[in-house]
Amino acid sequence: MDIEQIKNELRSAGFTENKLNELLELASQEAVATALDVLKDSEEETLDEISAQVQNPPMNEDDALKQLNLIFQKAYGDNYEAKRLELIAQYLQQTLEETKAAQDLLTRYQAGDPTAVATIKAQEGNPDVQKLVDMM
Repeated sequence: MDIEQIKNELRSAGFTENKLNELLELASQEAVATALDVLKDSEEETLDEISAQVQNPPMNEDDALKQLNLIFQKAYGDNYEAKRLELIAQYLQQTLEETKAAQDLLTRYQAGDPTAVATIKAQEGNPDVQKLVDMM
């Protein structure tokens, strides 16, 4: 499934444009973290080259994009753009699946399903659950 399809499903699941933009930002950050994780075992000269290129903070959006593209290119080679989009899509898809599961649980809870009631009661006060509820 491509990113636009996933975004449309997330909208259907109740995500506002603001929340969707926040989610895309998180997905992008996660993709960068994954690329950096891949690079941690790279040769020292590759790391030095990246370090030299990203040493100064970007002055504008183009500079930031060049720095990000360099990181992805060094991590994934010529297919870096496809890999970046794949990582973002995976993050969004996982969020969609978790959202659907949470909505299903809520529906079952409202219907009085004893398992759902017990599950929700056990999670009261959990900050991660509260974040999910806030996003929904």
